[in-house]
Amino acid sequence: MLKKCVVAAAAAVLLAGTASAVSVNREGTGDFLIAPAYFIGNGMTTDLRVINTSATKSVVAKVVFRHPTSSAEVLDFLIYLSPSDVWTGTVSCVTAAANGNCAKSRVTSYDDSIQIPAVNAQTVTFASATNPAIIESDDANAIIGRTALPNQGYIEVIMSSEYDVAPNKPGVLKTAIAAQHEAGPVIITDKKTPNVLAGFVTANATGVGSATLPMVALENYNNVRKAVVGEVSGFDLTTQTTTLADVEEALWSNNHAVPYVVGPNKFTLVTYTFPTKLSFDDSNLQNQYRFPNSGQPGRVGDGKVCVNHSVYDNTENSVAANISPLPAPICFDEFQWAVFGTDIATAGFAEGWANLTFRTPQIAVSQTTPDDNTNVGRVGAPAIVTYMLKEPNKFTWAYAASAR
Repeated sequence: MLKKCVVAAAAAVLLAGTASAVSVNREGTGDFLIAPAYFIGNGMTTDLRVINTSATKSVVAKVVFRHPTSSAEVLDFLIYLSPSDVWTGTVSCVTAAANGNCAKSRVTSYDDSIQIPAVNAQTVTFASATNPAIIESDDANAIIGRTALPNQGYIEVIMSSEYDVAPNKPGVLKTAIAAQHEAGPVIITDKKTPNVLAGFVTANATGVGSATLPMVALENYNNVRKAVVGEVSGFDLTTQTTTLADVEEALWSNNHAVPYVVGPNKFTLVTYTFPTKLSFDDSNLQNQYRFPNSGQPGRVGDGKVCVNHSVYDNTENSVAANISPLPAPICFDEFQWAVFGTDIATAGFAEGWANLTFRTPQIAVSQTTPDDNTNVGRVGAPAIVTYMLKEPNKFTWAYAASAR
């Protein structure tokens, strides 16, 4: 009996020691997805796809649109995914102001994984091919008022919980999933947030084309609270057991490499997303990466993040001013982009590559959860960097390569 107790205790210690920390899953599935960017207005729209890769479990997730300079939650809604299901939707700008900013935005989905926004307490129904869900800003009839989405920003997809809904295979009724979600507990256990979500974001630009990027998939984020529309979720949740600093360690990067082309019918831009910056809310900044201070009293993390760009052509020539000494860096908000040939000087080089490094970088340290990734000790910042490259008959959107 004693021997059995000792073995059981040892097994418990081993299991406790192998608990998984949040990390980026390079295979593309997780319980927290990040689309580094969306674009609307000025001839651009964005398509979204979120997939439940489980063949037996139903899933409810929350889609959150975040502001590019404050990370504030501008729009959120729930999606209900049956086994092997996919939700699709399109984000667009209906009306633009004189300055080009979107004055009226719209999310449109013909997919039955999203509910049609209730108007005047009407019966809740799910979208269909003939009756789409349309979420518009400044809709006087909507129960929850909404403001127009900015022309660009970034998106999070947060696993709320998985559910066993008969027959536990494709074809589960969405109303049955919704009923279980409504009746489910407020506090979510780790077992109820499996790493089964995958996502893709597609940028569509008039006269340019379309390019698709897989969303960043964080695994083992382990959301702890049931998702509700209109309530703060994700990194903002002060009761979350996975801390903001844990997520930052997972996203840590530096020394990004991107290719570029410039010229007639060619362009390249690089995008920067800092999803943990959250400058609109300083309550979670303890033990987090100390983003630059803007100088405002009481504001710790709302400064910009500055990046150096060293530019080379394909024969190892460099833009001299970008090597020694480095020019003044370009500084960014939570989400922003820079264009080669204008924002980033290329000295007449038609194509080549650039090395992107953070100004005054810090070092990633181990956080509260066991260290699953290789970022501890790495110089840099918690960032997601992508590039868009337009060539004749080709439009590419990809993640920047990163090295220590």
